[in-house]
Amino acid sequence: MLKPRRPAHRQPPARARLLAAAARVFARDGLAGATTRAIAREAGVNEVTLFRNFGTKERLLSAVVGETFGDRNLLASPALPAATGNLRADLLLYARHYERVLVANLPLVRTFIGEIQRHRGCERQVLQGVFRPLRAALVQRLDDAKARGQLRRGVETSILADLFIGMLFTGVLRRSSPVAKIEYTVAQYCQGAIDLIVRGGAA
Repeated sequence: MLKPRRPAHRQPPARARLLAAAARVFARDGLAGATTRAIAREAGVNEVTLFRNFGTKERLLSAVVGETFGDRNLLASPALPAATGNLRADLLLYARHYERVLVANLPLVRTFIGEIQRHRGCERQVLQGVFRPLRAALVQRLDDAKARGQLRRGVETSILADLFIGMLFTGVLRRSSPVAKIEYTVAQYCQGAIDLIVRGGAA
């Protein structure tokens, strides 16, 4: 009796493979160091296929940014848990969400920190897709807390938001360093950052 033939394993389309490969190569080699040849080799296609799909390395980079930080990415639309009305609890929920989505994209984010200023179109896309939506969500939660009397009336919530995001971002970068000696847990760090914000802006 003949056994049923198993369906052949289908590879993702070349465009999808190129986008995934480019994200890995850009993160590994940097935006300037990544070559179209290396990206094509990583994707298992030839350079002609890369150029047929994207035209130039810059367009490929723009497509990677859109795929990684576009509307479908968690960073682009901060799907934060519903606000609790308690400032400390809301800041903790925000911190956990921020850490999760930042860590998920950390290799590319690290690359963009050093090199994205030379790619103005992509820089704008990353800012709009990553940092501005998350910052706006945090400012809104701080404004709500101020309206409830949990922050003093004269406090500038945009400054508090930038301070808090800066602490979270720095914490993630430091903990990802192979040479950094960390003397505290992630939870302790988050609670310390929350304490500074709540006490500094307390009514």
